[in-house]
Amino acid sequence: MTRIINYTLPCPPLPLTDFLRFGAGMPRFYFESSQSSRAIAGLGIAAQTFGAGENRFAALGAELENFFSQVRLLNPAESLPQPVALAGGSFFSNMRPGEWESFPAAALILPRYTLTRLGGETFFALNQPAAAGESLADAAQRLRLEADSFLRRLRAASFSPPPAPDFSFEETSRTDWEDLLRRAIAQIDADALQKVVLARPGRAAGGAVDVPALLAHLGETCPACFRFLFEFSPGAAFAGTTPERLVSVTGAKFVTAAVAGSIRRGAAAEEDAALGAALLASAKDNREQTFVLDEIRAKMLPLAEQLTFDATPRLLRLPNIQHLQTGIAGKLRAGQSALSIVQALHPTPAVGGVPGAAALKFIRAAEGFERGWYAAPLGWVNAAGDGDFAVAIRSGLFDENGATLFGGAGIVADSEPQKEWDETGLKMRFLLDALQAVTA
Repeated sequence: MTRIINYTLPCPPLPLTDFLRFGAGMPRFYFESSQSSRAIAGLGIAAQTFGAGENRFAALGAELENFFSQVRLLNPAESLPQPVALAGGSFFSNMRPGEWESFPAAALILPRYTLTRLGGETFFALNQPAAAGESLADAAQRLRLEADSFLRRLRAASFSPPPAPDFSFEETSRTDWEDLLRRAIAQIDADALQKVVLARPGRAAGGAVDVPALLAHLGETCPACFRFLFEFSPGAAFAGTTPERLVSVTGAKFVTAAVAGSIRRGAAAEEDAALGAALLASAKDNREQTFVLDEIRAKMLPLAEQLTFDATPRLLRLPNIQHLQTGIAGKLRAGQSALSIVQALHPTPAVGGVPGAAALKFIRAAEGFERGWYAAPLGWVNAAGDGDFAVAIRSGLFDENGATLFGGAGIVADSEPQKEWDETGLKMRFLLDALQAVTA
């Protein structure tokens, strides 16, 4: 196994967007949650390992000790953050060939260069393979010189945005969508399903997008959301902003949430409050929320010593939409980690359905497009198994000619095709508006 030398140092604040732009043409990764005050930007790949099949996230978890054992800290100190790996995977255990071909089924990635914002501090880290026969003192000198050179070049760099595209937006066939919903509701009426989450893509075409600028804009418009970028190969970048945490693990403590049920925001405070009250009172949306809560609770009970959850849902208000959310927390049994919880929870009924296996079978057969990493888990994890993972909704797959955006909705017995069409459109619209804002 190749030994990786890690050199970490504090540095003055640097825009993470400039760091990502500086790495154009390299693999690029980004994960941020204002809820934990941690943002990680990574360039290149120093080490990676993969998972496959139904247990792909558990496979990554089983490799954690080996993965991090190859990393030698050049300057260990309590004041410096420990190395973390970025991680993610696909919604389904296998992906059809096509636009997602550069994305693995599941991966742990240790970037070659990382810029981390933690609390009010910024840290730069360099992860490099050790040279054959190289002493630790020689490695220290080499990495210090490279870190100094990299940071000087980064600070001196200037960045010009790509030409502003004139985007057109093409949605899927509304007739096909309504037919899909009728088929799903027929399955629900026949008691084969109770709920199924269906998504549709929309294509924003016109030219390349400045994805780092998009992430910065999303941070301003939805600061309570997670933001992410996974780009294994130039020209295929999966990015977005999501309100939905799958799980956060710190030691034995974990936090997750059930998020389901949606309604738009109001134009004025009075209308907004009325819409929120209507969502809280909606039998359909509360039923969706209960499906998700019950499933998460059932999956976590064998894994947790303690489990608590909010007595009633509360509103999760986002810029153009609001959801029902129920907080869940507890203490894990021994031997669990962030990735073992990801394996247990994905997919929740918020992105799959009830019963889970039947819903996934219906989605795979009927939805008509490849989800890839859409609605799948991604985040970060460290050597101790702590980590933070989100559900990759409100997202798009960006290429040289534009982006494919995704929007989904939970379908239950009394779902109405018009409302579900509007809801999926509203979810895509948020990212489309952001895309147009940074290219105007």
